[in-house]
Amino acid sequence: MKIYGMKSGCKKWRTGFLIIMLLVVASAGFAELPAAPDLGNKPLDLTEALDLALKHNPELLGFKAAAAEAMARADQISRGPNPELEFELENFAGSGDASGFSAAEYTLMLSQTFELGGKRARERAVADREVDLVNLDAALQAEEIKARVRQAFLATLVVQSELSLANELVGLARQDLDFVKRKIEQGAVSPVEANRARLAVSEAQLNAQAARGALQARKLQLSVLWNSENPSFGGVLGSLENMVDKPEWDELSARLAGSPQLYRWDAEAKRRQAEVAVAMARGNIDLTAGAGVRHYADSGDNALVAGVSLPLPFKDKNQDGIRAAQYGLDRLGAQRQAQYVALLGQLARHYEQLATSYDHVITMRDEILPLAQQSMDEVDAAYRKGLFSLTDVMATRRTWFEAQGSYFGALASYQEATFAVDLLLGGNRSHTLMTQEQN
Repeated sequence: MKIYGMKSGCKKWRTGFLIIMLLVVASAGFAELPAAPDLGNKPLDLTEALDLALKHNPELLGFKAAAAEAMARADQISRGPNPELEFELENFAGSGDASGFSAAEYTLMLSQTFELGGKRARERAVADREVDLVNLDAALQAEEIKARVRQAFLATLVVQSELSLANELVGLARQDLDFVKRKIEQGAVSPVEANRARLAVSEAQLNAQAARGALQARKLQLSVLWNSENPSFGGVLGSLENMVDKPEWDELSARLAGSPQLYRWDAEAKRRQAEVAVAMARGNIDLTAGAGVRHYADSGDNALVAGVSLPLPFKDKNQDGIRAAQYGLDRLGAQRQAQYVALLGQLARHYEQLATSYDHVITMRDEILPLAQQSMDEVDAAYRKGLFSLTDVMATRRTWFEAQGSYFGALASYQEATFAVDLLLGGNRSHTLMTQEQN
């Protein structure tokens, strides 16, 4: 009798079972990360954002586990070889007098290998240097995460400022519409002017709506850095206009030799030196000694046994391993110099951006923005006296709006370049830019 559908039903059952098992294994294989706190829609400053990222960023939490892993490996290396217990049974199950176990010899021996040449201590030194490298990588990664937080915070602050500006333009456009309506009621202007004013309001509202959407996206880009998929802060606190004096190129380039990224090569050199010492120690032989007791079944007598064994280093004294370790150490100098040159190129690029944007900001702040503001105020006042049209007001206001946008862009470019320079040189100039009050 054939039961239709049984084969396909079993197949589906097996597939479902496998999916469930995979989900169970996956959930059991990864530790759950601590959840980021709910900020209660409160405003957030840069210091708080940095603190949240350092506590909850998954990459940094991974480095903490890596450091613990490296330390555990170092501790394991220190334990050394275990003793060996050996049992031997000889002269049994043969022929004649050796048949059965009547002539058997039973030997129980305990042996221990003694590592010579300081191998264990030198291997522990290599493991300790690896722990240092993991900790250094964690510190470098923390600086990288802080740089990302500053960039995301800056982007949020820029869009937040743009939204504030857009809302201001909406208010001005509505004032213009109210003014035009009054003028129409007085018969002073054509009703066509009302359509122009409504168009200006709609355009300003669209710009504000776009800015609100961009702000929400920037807030999410910031909050994911502390492992939060739902931004729970209301906004960011800071000022784009805080600036420090433009540094000189010679000052920055002189500091590049102390870059944390180059310091890692010094730590790597210490590890390679420790590896050379290990390779040299492995050229020394190890000694294995043992002692035990032997029982003679035919006479019932007991006797002590002892032995010593060691390899004869006729061919292998780890000479090739020593050479390989030394070559690994020797090449570090060239690799370090290559990275230094690459970092110098990055520093030159970031400095050019910093200097250019700094000069742009100063020109915009001291010359262009005051002129744009003055022009907008004068045209607006003249319009209310009937000397200019609403089209003229909208044109000057658009010029002022574009000038403000260019100013924000220059400020953001200056701050970004400062972040990049700080990351290369290990400085902290950027931390005060968006937090301190401008003098």
